Amino acid sequence: MRISDYLLYAFRGLSERKGRSAGAAVGVAIAVTALILALGLGESFQRAFSETLGRTLAANSIIVTNTAPGLTDADLLLLGSLPRVENVFGVATVQALVTTASGYRSITILAVDPAHLPDLLGLGNVGEFVEEGTSEPKGLGVVIGANIWMDQSTGSRLHDVGEALTARVGGKDVKLVISGLAKPYGFRTWISIDDSVFMDPEAFFTYVSGRRVYQAVILTLDDPSMVQTVVDEVRALAPPRSNVFSPVAMVAQLGMFVNSLGAFLAFISVLSVGITALWIFDSTAISVVQRVKEIGILKAVGFSSTDVLLIFLSEAALVSLIGGTAGLLLSVTASRFITIPLFVIRLTPSLSPQILTVAIAAPLVANLAAAAVPARAAARLDPVKALRYE
Repeated sequence: MRISDYLLYAFRGLSERKGRSAGAAVGVAIAVTALILALGLGESFQRAFSETLGRTLAANSIIVTNTAPGLTDADLLLLGSLPRVENVFGVATVQALVTTASGYRSITILAVDPAHLPDLLGLGNVGEFVEEGTSEPKGLGVVIGANIWMDQSTGSRLHDVGEALTARVGGKDVKLVISGLAKPYGFRTWISIDDSVFMDPEAFFTYVSGRRVYQAVILTLDDPSMVQTVVDEVRALAPPRSNVFSPVAMVAQLGMFVNSLGAFLAFISVLSVGITALWIFDSTAISVVQRVKEIGILKAVGFSSTDVLLIFLSEAALVSLIGGTAGLLLSVTASRFITIPLFVIRLTPSLSPQILTVAIAAPLVANLAAAAVPARAAARLDPVKALRYE
């Protein structure tokens, strides 16, 4: 017999048992959909982690914080003189209130040299920072975060470039001018960009702080593998009550989370495929029991044991392919509507060719293996006993 003959006979067999065949195909479709979406989300998270979070957390940096009394330019020079330190810059911050339509809201005024903004924010260049206006705060001109210039619930604009912005700091009002509107970013390292106002350091020390001290100092290294060694040296030199840490630990923790998520999604995938295989095993076993006489007739007219085996395996393959195709179409449709917010990114399932291939092939192989057990039993039936079966 040719392959087409096996498939044709298998299709006729499935047509005679529409209810059970449809149920098995639906089960396969559900399993394939779950498998594609699980693997797609896992791959999407892996890619986002490596491309976005890994860059954002700046694994080659060390952060020194000291809110009181703060860090000075002398501390910057001392820490910058350490071996392996490629760059060092200070970040001055203060909490403030700004007036909104619903009253006051809390913000962070953050002062950093515009040349170091890409290092602080994990950007390729400072031009990627803003949605509109200038990306470099100068004088009393400031760049404001997305949560300040845009209503997050409606998306409507609350402030425009060129508008005045009054910030209340320590009981006094500071008049600022909006020169740029930052893109939405969420958290980067230890700050919330969306809730911050970025200001020129000289203007900050003159009009806001009154003291030239930094609440944080960022060190970037030329060799990420030396981070822990330099951290120990920084702790020895940093002023008392300083907190020294490196995002490399955060990257490691997130890496563990990524691996755990991948393992969990793999477990879900294996479970869904296993359940489908059990379903096919049960369906094929019932079909064999119900078709014992038919099997006896087939063998009596010249069908070999191999022919009988291939007929039942063809039925399992057809159910898998029909269900797999339906699951594939369902996954493509569902992926357009599934979005999961995570940190500063929004995950959507990645439907790569590799994932689609695995999602179709894995249930097919598992279902054929499951169907092979009752199919072999059917192939070994004695035709005389099968014809006498009631």
